[in-house]
Amino acid sequence: MEEVKPTLVDRLRSYCNWEVGLYALLVLVALVMRLWALDARAFHYDEGLHALYSWRLFTGLGYHHEPWMHGPFQFYGTWPIYWLFGASDYTARLLPAIFGTALVALPFFLRHHLGRWGALAIAILLTFSPLLLYYSRYARNDIYIAFWTLLLIVCMWRYFEERKARYLYVGAAALSFSFCTKEVTYVTVGILALFLIIVSARELVARVRRRFDIKALAAPAEYLILIGTLSLPLFSAFVQLIPGVELPGGFHWAKLLTLVLFFVISLGIGLRWNWRRWLISALIFYGIFILLHTSFFTNASSGLASGFWGSVDYWWEQHAGARGGQPWYYYLVLLPIYEFLPLTFAFVGGIYYTIKGNLFSRFLVYWAALSLILYSYFGEKMPWLSLHIALPMILLGGTFIGRLPQAVDTKGAKAWAIRGGAVLVLLLLFSYTVHVAFQESYQKGDEPPQMLLYAGISSDVPPIAAQIEEMARETGEGRELAITIDAGIFYNGPAWYLRDYKNIDFSINQPRGSVLIVHESNKPAGNESYLEKYGEGQRFRHLIWFPEEYRDFDFAWWWDYFLHRETRGSYREGGAQEGIIYFPPSAP
Repeated sequence: MEEVKPTLVDRLRSYCNWEVGLYALLVLVALVMRLWALDARAFHYDEGLHALYSWRLFTGLGYHHEPWMHGPFQFYGTWPIYWLFGASDYTARLLPAIFGTALVALPFFLRHHLGRWGALAIAILLTFSPLLLYYSRYARNDIYIAFWTLLLIVCMWRYFEERKARYLYVGAAALSFSFCTKEVTYVTVGILALFLIIVSARELVARVRRRFDIKALAAPAEYLILIGTLSLPLFSAFVQLIPGVELPGGFHWAKLLTLVLFFVISLGIGLRWNWRRWLISALIFYGIFILLHTSFFTNASSGLASGFWGSVDYWWEQHAGARGGQPWYYYLVLLPIYEFLPLTFAFVGGIYYTIKGNLFSRFLVYWAALSLILYSYFGEKMPWLSLHIALPMILLGGTFIGRLPQAVDTKGAKAWAIRGGAVLVLLLLFSYTVHVAFQESYQKGDEPPQMLLYAGISSDVPPIAAQIEEMARETGEGRELAITIDAGIFYNGPAWYLRDYKNIDFSINQPRGSVLIVHESNKPAGNESYLEKYGEGQRFRHLIWFPEEYRDFDFAWWWDYFLHRETRGSYREGGAQEGIIYFPPSAP
């Protein structure tokens, strides 16, 4: 009897069940949480620059890839949002909110490995995670990286299971978008490649000995070839780390030769493995990468050079310079303050899965542990980078939570006591997690600055922008209002708020503007003749930092901050900066 293939309607009906309904509900809850009061906070230093560069692209001023601003994806991703809804504080944060919501749905596609309850537990943790919620409402690129990374891992394990080409192609796209988003993708590739090398080492060594026969490999070896060959040309800039290798800045023939050599090696390996699948994957990967980095071929040579080489140069400079100057234990202080729930179960689950786990659960242990080690080693440590440690911790902890009943394989009163105790701990920690997530994203604000805030813009800045707006309206000058502003202040936040004003200059010693804004360090002495046309200066807080009291770490401080989110000091020494704004005497 001929087998009847299921129709599209039949397939859709198979997904209409309680499990899918729960995921849909979680995604809806996550979306509401991420969109609620999205524009309530002041735009911080990095946020303002990202939003401003996206606005410049939207208004036709163009965009060229610059490594210090990381990848081009966030700018081209925000452009259509501006086109649809206009440029505002709300819409500038809409893309991270969308990605933070989409991240919640991804565990569904790994439920065969995570377990049904483990996948749901992870989706719940992703929804209410204090770190993920905060940075899903923050115009930085780390939430996009979290999505691309988990999507890449979903494709990897689905390919292990089904061996379908579509997982290679979607994985190639996710990898390319990740490289187009931020340089931490090099870390992600290193972590995944090392795992796949360990798993596939015996098979690959045997195949190399047989005249490099790499056709029809096991799935892990094939996925290693995929991400390894696609990424290898982008790793060409790391040859500079070889002792004795020194290459000059800018274009150099040795750089081009190294890049071509790495690409030829990748091409040879890929075609020898599976020419059809590799070529399609390569076209997807390099098509996305080249289009975005060359600004759709409007900045070809410079964009390719900065994409293939300049990004690594900049990233390595940040590591060497240790920007932020954080101690090595920075993440060990920060993560338990916010992600104490998954961290608790990840720690216990890590021990359990190391002893009794399968390949997948041990991969989660490996991913979480190595991420913590690597990001603690790298010189630049920032609160948003903690997302890349928290993500594998959440997957590991959520998996163990979902399989906790099976993990306790004893029977009787002792087993029920252990399960009951675990459930009680889980409920207590989850309730406090929800409290912290809501407190951090909706209640605390930014003053005093919290530990998740670095180089923040004070809540004084939006009211200052509103005063300028009112003056422009009352005088009838509108966007032609002349503003003289200290360059040291302008690019640290106000640039976004003043983006529509056409007459802005930085000559603070000879101001021509109707409004004058200076940094506290450049405060006029008071006898300058140009001050006659202004009223009394109005001071406002500008750039703010968390006081970083953890540098002199003691547990009493940590516990007090964990419970109350209150610091002993107001600002880091020398970190709080102030500005002074001068209006005409009759102006607000």
